[in-house]
Amino acid sequence: MWVSLCPTAEVPDDDVVEVVRDGHVFCAYRIAGRHYVTDGICTHAVARLAEGFVLDDVIECPMHNGRFHIPTGRVDGPPACEPLRTYAVRVEGDVLQIDLPGTP
Repeated sequence: MWVSLCPTAEVPDDDVVEVVRDGHVFCAYRIAGRHYVTDGICTHAVARLAEGFVLDDVIECPMHNGRFHIPTGRVDGPPACEPLRTYAVRVEGDVLQIDLPGTP
């Protein structure tokens, strides 16, 4: 089911913003004009990825510098070994929406 996450204006160009919805932490990105959303917590350690750095299409964790490819969630650098969950994204009007499977 598609759910609204945040206004697109809140997502800066070539950067990341943290969005908490129903207790779940997400990261929303706008990279080269395209929107992406991933889980907001590093799979290696419980660090908030929005406090990390966006380098092209990679997010670097602020705690141990693990890196994830934003569009796919694949691990792009240790110490992370588990991929990051990504979400299907669409823009409706000026609102960023994500597909949350299993959401009523």
